[in-house]
Amino acid sequence: MTPSAAGVGVQLHYLSRGEGKPLLGIQGIGGGESLGSELAPLAGRSRVITYDRRGYGKSEAPEPYLATTVTEQSEDAAALLLALGVGEALIVGVGFGALIALDLCLRRPELVSAAVLADPPVYSLDVESTRELADQRGAIEAALLAAGTDRAIEALLGPGADAALLASAQAASGACFADYGGLATLELTHRQMGSCQLPIRILSTPSASAPLTRIAGELDRLLGNSELLRSGGLAAAAEALLD
Repeated sequence: MTPSAAGVGVQLHYLSRGEGKPLLGIQGIGGGESLGSELAPLAGRSRVITYDRRGYGKSEAPEPYLATTVTEQSEDAAALLLALGVGEALIVGVGFGALIALDLCLRRPELVSAAVLADPPVYSLDVESTRELADQRGAIEAALLAAGTDRAIEALLGPGADAALLASAQAASGACFADYGGLATLELTHRQMGSCQLPIRILSTPSASAPLTRIAGELDRLLGNSELLRSGGLAAAAEALLD
């Protein structure tokens, strides 16, 4: 059984591997174990901590769990770090997890040594994404009405989702829908981003959509101490910040 620690009003199950500089991995919509597997090679030189966000895996969620915000999620992450006695950590976030990591950088910088943001969906920075998001929401709603929750999750994750992620997301559909609604809750200002001097690496992966690719470039322009990476994997980006 994996250990648990207190989030904000919920118990969060986590896994800690290795010793050294702490690294906290934050999963995107759907959860799953792929992030832990991708970061596992770093356990030889770092304490790699991954956890099930609220509503996923064995972690708790309020009943009913209908909505969340980026701030609620980042406060869970902050509470977990404090419960584990971690003073500050390298934060690695993917997708929705990258929004949580960014929020920690801006609101709780005392807990962050550096961050890797993989395909951060900060849609407020890209006005052209409005139509694409509206089409996606329409597809999710149509799938839910016509075929039920599992098909709606398929529409939410898109055709590129692997089988393991899809199975994890369908098992935690409530958390997925809460996350999806929470995408628009991160409030940012240009001044706030420009004043952030934490080392941040923004990873734009080859599979990223056109809006996410544009967002990565715009976020790199706005943040005070960032670097945009368009090649290399998540572990490599994180390892460079462990030096």
